[in-house]
Amino acid sequence: MKRVAAADLGIDAAQAQRMILLPDIDWVEIPGGDFIYQEGERRSLPTFYMARYPVTNVQYRTFIDAGGYRDERWWRDLVRPEPEESRWPQANRPRTNVDWYEAVAFSRWLSAQLGYEVRLPTEEEWERAARGSDGREYPWGADYQTGYANTDEKGDKAGDWSLEQTIAVGVYPRGESEEGVFDLSGNVWDWCLNKYDRPEQIEADTSGDWRVLRGGSWLNPPSYARGSQRFTFAPSDRYSDYGFRLVSSVLVA
Repeated sequence: MKRVAAADLGIDAAQAQRMILLPDIDWVEIPGGDFIYQEGERRSLPTFYMARYPVTNVQYRTFIDAGGYRDERWWRDLVRPEPEESRWPQANRPRTNVDWYEAVAFSRWLSAQLGYEVRLPTEEEWERAARGSDGREYPWGADYQTGYANTDEKGDKAGDWSLEQTIAVGVYPRGESEEGVFDLSGNVWDWCLNKYDRPEQIEADTSGDWRVLRGGSWLNPPSYARGSQRFTFAPSDRYSDYGFRLVSSVLVA
């Protein structure tokens, strides 16, 4: 796993001390190379690192408590709303009721605190992590397995279980990906950087063009939780099944 010493990035001792109080992100290496994208297209990505879990309520709270909604630096080319409470605010549940703009602002703030860039994943990165190196349909394999993800299994008649709410991250260990990322299927949708109709565009703007969500949620049937399934909503929309996770191109020791 590639790591860079904090000193090499100009992070002093005081900054390193402050990092102790920041969200503790558990990073998973996603090896670079070729992978299968969508309907069999071969693409290639360099190695990157994905958060093992979606951002949780307690992690997002650090951004709010640090004045993140008041600091103009994090909201450049973004629409800034007032914060909305997560429907299920338990500390280790995924942070919901956040829009695309808020997810980007959080990642900018955390990047500044850590001294290296963290961000939302691109669609390609998300799909590579979810489908592995072999293009599987779900993180664990080719077919949906009941009890492997927090989805509305009754919706596709895939099973008899529907929790009808989020659950703490990492509760479904059998649903982990090839590299060990959790909750890529179900629990909450993950915001991605890309615009839905123009996926080559990942930059922030206030156009209102709809952005991509991936992974399905507690509210959706298993077919929505497939690794190749694309979904979209307006970047200003906030719902109790929308969340996000982070990626980085480099790790700092």
